[in-house]
Amino acid sequence: MGIIGKWSVTEAKVFDKDFKYTWRKVADVLADGSITPFQKVFARTVYVFEEDGRALTLLPKELIPAEEAEEAYDTALAVAHTSQWKEEGGKFFIATEENGNTEWNEIVTDGEEYIILDMHRIAKA
Repeated sequence: MGIIGKWSVTEAKVFDKDFKYTWRKVADVLADGSITPFQKVFARTVYVFEEDGRALTLLPKELIPAEEAEEAYDTALAVAHTSQWKEEGGKFFIATEENGNTEWNEIVTDGEEYIILDMHRIAKA
């Protein structure tokens, strides 16, 4: 399965009331009053993997302050972050940066879905 295209989060790993990470369906995260607003925003992430190796992280426009959005993606979504992705040895990786250093993190396949940074399970949008 190729990774190029638009992907929506189907499940997000969130802190539960016992401060343990658990996988939760996005609809459940959004409906649960005990989930923090930040985690609810994070659950609405959309990823776009472009042929040129760019990886876009999108959020609904109303959730991103205008000064923090990189650019509009469409009428509903804005680019919150731009990164890179690559395929190597039949596996996919996404770049993250910390203190100016780039680290490549494997995007793990889970059948028809992928898991990104062990925080989001995504499916083709």
